[in-house]
Amino acid sequence: MDLFTFAKPVQLAPGLWVLEEMGSNVYVIKGTERALVLDTAYGLTDFYAAARHLCGDLPLVLVNSHAHPDHNVGNHRFAEAFVGRFDEPNSHKAYDEPDKQHLIDFMGARLSGYPFDRERWHPGPAKTVHPLKNGDKIDLGGICFTVLETPGHTLGSIALFEPEKRWLFTGDTLLTWEVWGQLANSAALCVYAESLEALAAIGSQVDWVLPAHSSAEDTLGTGRFTLPARILSVYAEGTRAIVNGTLEGRPYEEKNPRFAGCRYALFEIGGMAYDPKRIR
Repeated sequence: MDLFTFAKPVQLAPGLWVLEEMGSNVYVIKGTERALVLDTAYGLTDFYAAARHLCGDLPLVLVNSHAHPDHNVGNHRFAEAFVGRFDEPNSHKAYDEPDKQHLIDFMGARLSGYPFDRERWHPGPAKTVHPLKNGDKIDLGGICFTVLETPGHTLGSIALFEPEKRWLFTGDTLLTWEVWGQLANSAALCVYAESLEALAAIGSQVDWVLPAHSSAEDTLGTGRFTLPARILSVYAEGTRAIVNGTLEGRPYEEKNPRFAGCRYALFEIGGMAYDPKRIR
C-alpha cells in the first residue's frame, strides 16, 4: 500500500505537518532530538512510516488527544502510546472483524475511490500505553509541549501547548461545528466549561489552535488546518452560557437522530451538543 494513499502531508510550518485521513487530522512535529505523532486516525495510513519519511531516524513519540477510534486505531504500528490518564483504560481495545466492519460502516462513502485492502488493515492499540497528566512535559528538542488536561469531549481529553511556537493542539475539544459533549464518556457540561475557560485563559499566548478535525469551508482566515485563538473564548463563553441557563439548545435529534433527548447550541464559531441531564 502506498505510504500516503489515504493521507498526504501538508507542511504548516518548519517541522510541522498535518496528514488528514478520513476527516481526522494527524500532526507530525519534528524537534531536534525527537519527533511527535499526534493521533493515528483510522490507521489506513502507516503513520509510523510517514513520520519516518518526514523526520528521518529521530525517535518517535506517539500521543493521542483522546481515546476514540477515529484518533487511535493506527496505534498498533507503535510500541508505545501516551494518552490522558482518564482515557488510558479505553486505549487498549483490540479490534475483531465485527469491530472492523463497524469502523468501515462509519467511514462509509469516504472510503470510495481509495484502494482499501481490508485484509491488510489491522486496527488496534499500541503494545504499551502510558498515562499523561496535567503539567507533564514532552520535550522534542527545541520544541517542548505542556500537557493540559481538558475533560469534556471525553474525560481524558488533553491539549498540547507549545508557548514558544504559540501552538495549541486541542483534539476534539473545540471545532468549527458542534462538538459532541453528550457522549457517555463525556464530562458533565459544567466540567467541560471549566476546561474551556482554562484554555481561554491562555488565549493571549496562542497564535494557532490546531484541532483534530477541520473543514475547508471554515478556515476563519488562518488556513485550512489552523484556527484563530479567539475560538477559545467563543467556546468558553458559549458553554458557560448553557451551564448558566442563558443559552438553551435545540433538540439534537433534529440534526442527529442517534441522540434523542440531547440538545445542541451553536456559537459564533462552532457549538456544543450536550445532555440536558448532565449539565451540573
